[in-house]
Amino acid sequence: MRKFILFFCVLFLLNACKENENILQYDKESSYVYFAYSNPNKRAIERYADSIYYGFALDPDVQIKEKTIAIPIRIGGSAKAADRSYNLVIEDSSRFDAGAVKFSKTVIGADKYIDTLYISLQRTAKMLSEQTVLYLSLKGNDEFMPGNLHNQKLTVIVDDILNEPIWWSTWKNYFGPYQKEVFQRWIQIYYLGADPSPELITNAPGPIYYWNNMPSSASPSWYPITITYIQVLKQYFLDNEVYPGGDSTKERILLP
Repeated sequence: MRKFILFFCVLFLLNACKENENILQYDKESSYVYFAYSNPNKRAIERYADSIYYGFALDPDVQIKEKTIAIPIRIGGSAKAADRSYNLVIEDSSRFDAGAVKFSKTVIGADKYIDTLYISLQRTAKMLSEQTVLYLSLKGNDEFMPGNLHNQKLTVIVDDILNEPIWWSTWKNYFGPYQKEVFQRWIQIYYLGADPSPELITNAPGPIYYWNNMPSSASPSWYPITITYIQVLKQYFLDNEVYPGGDSTKERILLP
């Protein structure tokens, strides 16, 4: 019995050693680099996000032509008294127009433990139907080793697509047939916090309703504040000549 227990313990230790081969061993003298874009989901296991999304169509500034995304880059180990370059790789599977995307210098500044990678993206007609997708990864070089195994890769997705939301059919009598321009203006008007109404069924305190969480019933008596904001939306299109896709040969947009 004692021999069996001894054999089992040796087998367990050998297996543990084999598993430890996959664990990154940190060297105090080395420096490590990793993506550190904050994860908005506070309940997530990972502190940092592995992907980020930006939609031109969702931006309150509807005239915006360029967007710069700031991505924090952190290091582990010691800071140095001089600037150091890290190795950023754009994977071949990425989908983007080279002339519409620009990257800042891939540098960790002197005495810094965190710096920023800037990605500037031009708003292109292609984004109306196709997503720009950047698969980024950090590789080792003479200055840094890849650190934080879960954050060596980051996916950046950008588009100009604004699909019809699922609530539109419920509110169609007020908004009319789906128009991207109407939805864009509604996003600006009916933002989270504009309507303090509580949830009627559970009486959960507001604000909870906004452009991406509309009331489930288009009832003027139940949701008078929502209707008031719709009147503001309607007045905007009365005061401003807006055409689908900016094409003035088409009928101007007006709400019912």
